[in-house]
Amino acid sequence: MGEPNDRNRRIDAWLAEEFGDASAVVLRTNQLVGLSLAAQRGAVPPDEVMQYWYHQIFSARIMAAQSEASFIDAARAKGWPDETIGEMLMVDPDRLDDHRDEQYSIHLKIHPAIRRQQC
Repeated sequence: MGEPNDRNRRIDAWLAEEFGDASAVVLRTNQLVGLSLAAQRGAVPPDEVMQYWYHQIFSARIMAAQSEASFIDAARAKGWPDETIGEMLMVDPDRLDDHRDEQYSIHLKIHPAIRRQQC
């Protein structure tokens, strides 16, 4: 799984094909945004692009979860009240500790399709 700014060449090739002359703008956006725009226009990606898309979604979820957990720690270190942190993250302040722990461990909940590829 790559970083959020890593670009998959196959996705870019499909986006360029799908958007034609207008692809210059789409190819400068995050690929998840580009894929979403294409789907909203009614485009149906080939299976290979769908698989890459799925992997990028999964990677983004893990990165966001881990960052959110670290944000909670940093906000608390700054002395921010749990009520403020919870409101910002749309989490019940009484659940903030559980939520933080869940976010830190989300990588342990690897989807079966990815688990098969790692074997």
